[in-house]
Amino acid sequence: MHPELFTLPFFDWPVKSYGAMLTLGFLSGVWLSMKRAERLKADPDVILNIGFLCLICGVVGARVFYVAHYWESAFANQPNPLGAALNCTSGGLEYYGGLVGAIVGSVVYMLLAKVSVRMYLDILAPAAAWGLAFGRMGCLLNGCCWGGMCVDAHNHAVVPWGIRFPHSSPAQMRQWENRQLALPAELITTFPGNVYAFPLPLALIDGPIEKREGPRAKLRLLDRDIRDLQALGGDAQEIEDLKRQREAAKKKWDGTVLENYALYNALRLPSRADPARSMTATELSELARKYASVPVHPAQVYGIINALLLSWVLLEILYRRRRHGMVFVALCLVYPITRIVLETIRVDNPHDSVGLTISQAFSLGIVAVGVILFFYIRKLPERSPRAVPFIPPTESKE
Repeated sequence: MHPELFTLPFFDWPVKSYGAMLTLGFLSGVWLSMKRAERLKADPDVILNIGFLCLICGVVGARVFYVAHYWESAFANQPNPLGAALNCTSGGLEYYGGLVGAIVGSVVYMLLAKVSVRMYLDILAPAAAWGLAFGRMGCLLNGCCWGGMCVDAHNHAVVPWGIRFPHSSPAQMRQWENRQLALPAELITTFPGNVYAFPLPLALIDGPIEKREGPRAKLRLLDRDIRDLQALGGDAQEIEDLKRQREAAKKKWDGTVLENYALYNALRLPSRADPARSMTATELSELARKYASVPVHPAQVYGIINALLLSWVLLEILYRRRRHGMVFVALCLVYPITRIVLETIRVDNPHDSVGLTISQAFSLGIVAVGVILFFYIRKLPERSPRAVPFIPPTESKE
């Protein structure tokens, strides 16, 4: 689990792993699709245009699907529900929403451009599975979409590839809520006025000490300067300026105290190494690393393997098909079935759709659409009438 890949120097902007993987999957998928278009005598520029349209429509569709699904539990009670719904920097995208959004946007564009819908959907279908593989890589790095526990009665992994996510990861938080694991008192906390206990966030424990203690150090330095100037009978205006700076520094320190309230509470507890003193941040960090989640099935890895295999199968169908549109139909028939199986391994999604997860219920609908398309396309000509071989424009010679 590695939610942030790195921080951009000079700007101090964190690069999120999930977003980076989505971007990498999108760019590589579009590039590979353009190469396939050239091989199949299709227009690569059409693929490029569709690709960027898919980026916009796909992200919007994926976010709308996620927000609609989790509105009551994750957004309705937020201080700013709309702002929370628009903030998708740490995840919160549903693949099916993105797929539907991308398909709708692509089909509308192709109809307006008067190009073959069936041929270009076939070319793009393997890229949809390819991009999903990168999305699941992002899920693995982000710690979401985890699988169920794979342990025996003694909490020993029953498969060698079981994953233990770190302390305060979503998987461990869910296991804590379900009373499937125990944590020491130092790693359990509450916020002011909140009676609900929860694992102390690892990001809070491992936060930069400069960010946590810097405001207090600055406040102490200003207090010292004010005392020294007052004792020496310094300039009144200079003292007033320092007092204004101290007031601003005090507000920043108060905010830091509130932000790190849970951590400061933990650091007041007796040290396990020496009960005569308080716990240190280093000791707390070392303790947190000893308490990871109970081993779970790496559902994200299963999803990556499934998506890569599906992309390969769709490519094989693409270069061997006799009828335009059958690659896209294969995507609609095969992926939903594999998704239904994968959803039985995952435990992050609630079974809130007639006893199924929303993805399982939606998968059944996609399969039905795939069956309808299969019989509909069989009534059409094998080659789309609009599938005219693309001839690259020749450069004029002067």
